[in-house]
Amino acid sequence: MNLQDNSSDVLNHPDILRKIGDFVPCPFGLSFGEPGQEEVLYLNRAFLDQIGYQYEEITNAQDWFLLAFPDPEYRKKVMDEWYTKVRAAKKEGLDSVFVTVKIRLKNGQDKWFEVKSSLWDNYFVVAFMDIDEVYRQREELQRRNDFKDRVLSVLTHDLRTPLTQVGSLAELMLITDIAPEDKELFAKKIISELKSVTDFINNTAHWASANFGYLNIKKELFDAGELFTEIVSFYGAMAQTKKIGFSLQVKPPSLLSTDKEVLSIILRNLISNALKFTPPGKNVMVTAGLQDEKFKFQVEDQGMGIDPDHLRDLREGRLSSRLGTIRERGLGIGLSICFDMAKRLDAFLDFESEPSKGTRAILLV
Repeated sequence: MNLQDNSSDVLNHPDILRKIGDFVPCPFGLSFGEPGQEEVLYLNRAFLDQIGYQYEEITNAQDWFLLAFPDPEYRKKVMDEWYTKVRAAKKEGLDSVFVTVKIRLKNGQDKWFEVKSSLWDNYFVVAFMDIDEVYRQREELQRRNDFKDRVLSVLTHDLRTPLTQVGSLAELMLITDIAPEDKELFAKKIISELKSVTDFINNTAHWASANFGYLNIKKELFDAGELFTEIVSFYGAMAQTKKIGFSLQVKPPSLLSTDKEVLSIILRNLISNALKFTPPGKNVMVTAGLQDEKFKFQVEDQGMGIDPDHLRDLREGRLSSRLGTIRERGLGIGLSICFDMAKRLDAFLDFESEPSKGTRAILLV
């Protein structure tokens, strides 16, 4: 009897209830009203500290939804789900509902919460359980699994054709009596295909490393001229096979400090792409030099150009395939890597292009 009397006495003292609420470490609030028209009556200390909004900012449910879910489409989705569950719970005589949502905090950060409300009459006690770390770990695991499947799909799809062609050419050379000049042509074709496969495997490996977080940036001081020498030895034969003019020039001073390996990946992809989409008889020119305290690399070709839609896809990280001038294939991984690697170097990369007239890639490191 005394216990019930004491409990009733506590419920009649708002200050005592407020102190109890502020003692609870989980953010929660109390509201009253018809669903969709609730007035906020109370927010505990944990709500003010962890979510950040003050009572004056969210005196009713509409204020809360506008601030916590600024994206109109997502806000509508959350409200529809929440109030559908509230009405169903009231109809079925249930005393609670919960949803999982991403909330925009007062500091601008987005965090995942499990929001649970206890219902009685038209009162709502709404508690917020922070599940952000667990939810993001789950999202990251799903992203990695999806990416793994994507890499395997790309590898099986894009390696099959060139390796089949190499095998067919090698077999043809063995079983057919062909002229020496034709043998040289076949050999050059095999070399070109194998270099394309090597480029593709390297790109896919770097693409996977970057997406799985294994790529570490290590800055060092080196000479851009030495890097160009390595590139010429790698792509000179490809340019010669396609009968494309290929020139590289570094204006002194040529020392720069950045991650040499990552820069090499970017330049190799830009040059490979320029050679791929430049027809025989045309030119690819690569220049480098200091400009306004930045080291500027420029890869300019007289090729097919990049149409605006394709370039937009690349900037936004979407892969899209095009055939080169002698039907070289690719899924756009190379240029997508260039944009990603440039960001990791805190460098600027962009393209100036006009279809059928050529492309100029500009990299500022």
